[in-house]
Amino acid sequence: MNASQIDQIGTTAFFVASLRAAESARPDRLADDPHARALLAAAGISTIPGDVAEFVAIMGDQVAVRTRYLDEALLAATAGGCRQVVLMASGMDSRGYRLPWPDGTELFEVDQQPVLAFKQDVLADVTTRCPVRHVGIDLRDDWASALRAAGFRDDRPAAWLVEGLLYALDAATADGLLEAISRLSAPDSTIAFDHVEIGPVLTSALTAIDPGLLDLWQSGPLDPTSWLERHGWEPHVVELAALEREHGRPVHPAYDPAVAGSAHSWLGTGRRPA
Repeated sequence: MNASQIDQIGTTAFFVASLRAAESARPDRLADDPHARALLAAAGISTIPGDVAEFVAIMGDQVAVRTRYLDEALLAATAGGCRQVVLMASGMDSRGYRLPWPDGTELFEVDQQPVLAFKQDVLADVTTRCPVRHVGIDLRDDWASALRAAGFRDDRPAAWLVEGLLYALDAATADGLLEAISRLSAPDSTIAFDHVEIGPVLTSALTAIDPGLLDLWQSGPLDPTSWLERHGWEPHVVELAALEREHGRPVHPAYDPAVAGSAHSWLGTGRRPA
């Protein structure tokens, strides 16, 4: 499978993979993705577009902290009894291959078929930590039926991951996504996610890197806490800046609530109560 068959939104997954590869090389790394470089090499990507230094400055620590947070959230969910993990718009995510999943875990990757086929080809010889089911479908189509057909059971708790996706949806579409996830979620299911608002500082920084990145930005849920509550989830939402400081990482002005022109950047989880 050639990476050229992957569309624009799918290609952004390689940008994130480049940041995970860089983080993995740090002695003080917050997350380790041993497969990121192989995926980049197979795609023929040695650098990322635009101003590389600025891209790393604005996104590097953000991706490191969010990867750590979401890794821990998913592992906590599986330790608590969720044995189904669903990665929505999974992109070049290699969690099915790199995290120590408990016995009995099944992991489902939902994304466009060219994205999944590319990753399958590159990682074909890697031993997975659990069964990985590939659900090749556009999220604008009936992905819920495709997920069920791949073996997902909505009578068992699931851990859902929505990473790097909400910013690319408008508010109504984000509501529709969570509504569909909620219908499939048995009690004690968990959702983990990130979301980034677009503000003047981030707009300026992204424009300097690649103006095309702004074309991908939509509003997403305006308030993630109420977004979860409206759909029957018990939320726990934190600001990215607080977690970056907790891990000793610098906070870029685009994500610092104390800086004029910044915007919110959230990481969060939700639990589906009985």
